[in-house]
Amino acid sequence: MSIGSATRRAGLAVAVGFALSAVINLWLLRATLTAGQLGWLALVHALAAAATLAALVLLSRWWLRGGEPLMAQLDAAGQGRITERVQDGPVEWAPMSRAINVALTRIKAQLDDRDHRLGELHAELSVDPVTQLSARAQFMDRLATLLHEPADAVGGIALLRIDDLAGLNQRAGRERADELLKQVATLLRTRAPRLVDAGGVIARLNGADFGVLMPCVQAEALNAWTRELSEALHGLKQRELTDRPRVGWLAAGVFHGGETIGAVMSRIDHALQTGEGGDAPWMMARVTRSGPAVSLAQWRSLIDEALLTGRVDLQLSPVTTLDGITTQQLAQVRLQNAEGRAFGADEVLPSALRTARIADIDLRVAELALARIAGHEQAREEIAIRVSARSAERPTFVSRFEEALAGVGPLAQRLWVEFDIDGERNVASVLGPLTTMLQRRGVHIGLRRVVTPPEDLALLRRLGVGYLRLGPALGADLAGDGSAGKRRLLQLMVELGAAEGLRVLAGEAASDSDAQLLRRVGIPCASPAESPPTR
Repeated sequence: MSIGSATRRAGLAVAVGFALSAVINLWLLRATLTAGQLGWLALVHALAAAATLAALVLLSRWWLRGGEPLMAQLDAAGQGRITERVQDGPVEWAPMSRAINVALTRIKAQLDDRDHRLGELHAELSVDPVTQLSARAQFMDRLATLLHEPADAVGGIALLRIDDLAGLNQRAGRERADELLKQVATLLRTRAPRLVDAGGVIARLNGADFGVLMPCVQAEALNAWTRELSEALHGLKQRELTDRPRVGWLAAGVFHGGETIGAVMSRIDHALQTGEGGDAPWMMARVTRSGPAVSLAQWRSLIDEALLTGRVDLQLSPVTTLDGITTQQLAQVRLQNAEGRAFGADEVLPSALRTARIADIDLRVAELALARIAGHEQAREEIAIRVSARSAERPTFVSRFEEALAGVGPLAQRLWVEFDIDGERNVASVLGPLTTMLQRRGVHIGLRRVVTPPEDLALLRRLGVGYLRLGPALGADLAGDGSAGKRRLLQLMVELGAAEGLRVLAGEAASDSDAQLLRRVGIPCASPAESPPTR
């Protein structure tokens, strides 16, 4: 019941009471009072009743006015304006006012704590604590916005991956790794404005990856900027901020409005993976005529289907000496999708690694190589394949590989298997079981992407390494006086290899002149012209 309804009921009771009192008094005094006196008596009763009713109305309004500030306080709290109020109305409202103040104070404290936590969470999600760059969420949100622009709108993305950041953290400590991250962030902050004035985002995408997003950038300008950034990163290497051969890997490319985030990021990330798989410090990603970029989920399905349907073959390149003798056939994987589009090793291997299909691909390549060796037994063909360390550390891969080797018997000795140990930790434990099995089967074992003379010769002996394959950069641009030091290094590596029983080979030469120079110093290599794919 409200105070208003209670007042109305009290007023009705007062009116009835005064009316009844007046009737009784008039009836009792009708014999002693004159008619005029009875009239005055009735009037007095009526005035008393009216005064009483007026007092009740005033009391009700006074009581209601005492609660109005409290209601206003609660209404304001409902709208987010929480204030503490000093009670200045009826004392009867004081306990309720104090209770409301206490409750609202606690609610305000809880809301303030919530806002503080939300602010911290937002800062955590939007700003990287080490580099103070934007976080991945801001980068992706901005990219999504730019991709909603018209199709003729062009932007650029550059990705930078620090080389072996986790290993640096373990070897040199977290402080040195953090210092490298901070210096890279500073370098990106100072370099990005040279390409774009506003609207760009510089972010740390995850532990070792940085991203620079730039609207309204053309491919030529992005290409030149990426090259300059690569040279600037080399300056950080000279300051000994990292113990790796290079600070990191760069990939960049343009995108157009209407593309999907997955297609854009997959294209740039694939270029980054290709750079890591080769020896180039930076790569430009382009949409080629062979088709649009393939997402990670599509790669997973593509690889599984190709393995199931047998659409995987080898592309062979003969590695020859100066007098034309073929030392081996260098095998590269190639697969096709259902529409007949071909994908080379530079596309397949990084994607297989990211989709956890690398062991399946490596095993199929080994099986195809052994099948070709067995099928060309009279030609005494020898084939070199590469095997990922991720495959080598799987016991099931080792056992299935040994079964394939056992199937060809002594012909297994014509297989050459090489590994990339750049950036690998615990090399002996990762490769040990596989290399032990390969030595038992008489398989040649080598290391690929070698750019400097090996230091840990004892490790190579334990692994049974018998040859080294040079990294692409070491065997490129060998002509001219400016490359005399590189040629001397190659000669030194050949002499060191001969002394240690290690044969030095190269992959596909960058040019015909490079191929001739490599062969002259005693390093067999493949010619730059691609050989036709062979099943």
